[in-house]
Amino acid sequence: MPLDWKSEDKVIVPPPKTLAEIEAIIAVETCEMIDFYLTEKSI
Repeated sequence: MPLDWKSEDKVIVPPPKTLAEIEAIIAVETCEMIDFYLTEKSI
């Protein structure tokens, strides 16, 4: 856990390896997709 991380900060989701994984990430409303390989979400 980073030293200055706060509980309200978003975490980075591991990059998808398949098209199906990209579609699954898009379907999750708590995820913010910055690019197809960079997605953040609240925990």
